[in-house]
Amino acid sequence: MNFLLYAIKRIVYIIPVILLLTVIVFSMIHLLPGNPVDIMLAGEGGMDDPQTRAAFMQELGLDRPLPIQYGVWLWRALHGNFGKSAYSQEDVFTLILQRFPATLLLAIAATVVSILVSIPAGIISAVKRGKWADYASMIFALLGISLPSFWFGILLILFFALWLQWLPSMGYVSPLQDFLGSLKYLILPAAALGLRMAGVLTRMTRSSMLDELGQDYVRTARSKGLPERTVIFVHTMKNALISTVTVVGLQFGAILGGSVVIEMVFGWPGVGQLLVESILTRDYLVVQAAVLMIAVFFVFVNILIDFLYTILNPRISFE
Repeated sequence: MNFLLYAIKRIVYIIPVILLLTVIVFSMIHLLPGNPVDIMLAGEGGMDDPQTRAAFMQELGLDRPLPIQYGVWLWRALHGNFGKSAYSQEDVFTLILQRFPATLLLAIAATVVSILVSIPAGIISAVKRGKWADYASMIFALLGISLPSFWFGILLILFFALWLQWLPSMGYVSPLQDFLGSLKYLILPAAALGLRMAGVLTRMTRSSMLDELGQDYVRTARSKGLPERTVIFVHTMKNALISTVTVVGLQFGAILGGSVVIEMVFGWPGVGQLLVESILTRDYLVVQAAVLMIAVFFVFVNILIDFLYTILNPRISFE
């Protein structure tokens, strides 16, 4: 019952957040210099045609007062109607849904890579504090934080695709069509994103582990003669991972919205690549819808992370 009330409360809290997001995203197209219709028609050669311009104004609802424009756009967005792409004339919502699975797959793979690397590295660094393993983990974390992911991605392409020729440099295969084949294209972009994220998680895991290792319950467990492995992996790690889970959720959302450059480097047909293509073709309806969908997904990911807290630590109550 407490969980149900907590879930309802959290959903109620995110309603104003999502509404604020819609206001910000809707305002994007109106903050652009000049009239949005003139910008979209500039590359089509139809800006001097009054009928074409009037048709675009009516389709976008720009011939109405701004509050009414927002209300109509919000109502349509709630029904999945974001209009048609000015470039391809395809339905915007369908266009984004076609690209979203590729971005989601890349984000999940990058997160898995970062977790598999960072959590063992952070735990070893905390347990072996002041020793060579600790210094090696911190150097890795510093490099991961400092190196841009696109630069690291280019290095991966040079080494594994061009020199060793083990993996393809770019492309995408759906895992539903060919699972093993899709892994070949997924490894390099997931590593480029995941290893940078692993640098942040390694430092967070190390810091959390050090805090927990100094707690009284750890000293009590050791005084009872419990094996060090039990103390670390049964008693300490579960509590230490709470802050790490928080960062994982934030980083996952950041990957969804920030994989633009990596998708362009590796020719990954996701939402990030679609955003760049839409900006270059001045297809602002697609940009609007893609940014809104990523932002809303990010909000729900953070709610899911809140629910995971009680699984990792039952002492946390739903309030």
